[in-house]
Amino acid sequence: MKKLLMTALIASLLVLPLGTVALADHEESPMESVQSVQDYIPGDVPAQVDAEQSMAPALHAVMLAMMNHNLTTFDPDNTALSWESLYNMLSLYGQLDNRSEYQNSDTLLLLSETVRDYTAALDLSFDDLGPLPQDLSDRMTYDAASDSYQVVCGNNDQARFEIRQSETIGSTVKLSGALVYLADGSDLGEFEATLQSRDNMFGYAITSFTMK
Repeated sequence: MKKLLMTALIASLLVLPLGTVALADHEESPMESVQSVQDYIPGDVPAQVDAEQSMAPALHAVMLAMMNHNLTTFDPDNTALSWESLYNMLSLYGQLDNRSEYQNSDTLLLLSETVRDYTAALDLSFDDLGPLPQDLSDRMTYDAASDSYQVVCGNNDQARFEIRQSETIGSTVKLSGALVYLADGSDLGEFEATLQSRDNMFGYAITSFTMK
């Protein structure tokens, strides 16, 4: 039963577009459902933003992709998983990046340069990802003429991503948390992750991610 619930929830998060009013007003911004990241705007990260704030979008995105693929360990060589993680990150948080533009009420236009910035947070090489997988063709497309990606926005109003514990040792940060189903407060899944300081837009990259 819980597996069916997670499948339905992930489908609603990644397929259903945000409503026009939500996009226009930002009253139900996806960022509001992530604890401790309300002041974070991708593409405009101040130096004092910590790992929990800056990397919550990347961690949330990876967790959703792993749940969808029923995996327990993130494998960067799994290109389908990597692309889906990147799509999740862009679809749920790309609208808050000041370099993004709306094409219509539920589609974002993001330059390839912006997409590369998000890829770095996942500790992936954009050039090694290869072409977009067919499974994402209805949600993410590439336009060579403008060197940009069109991304259908996701809906994130049924669950809350939480970072519950954090430990910093030098340039390494170890985190744990969960995805919480808002209807009853239950955990849909728990994770543990390791971040490493990097010279990129987010300040860190995910070097390991496991589901408990």
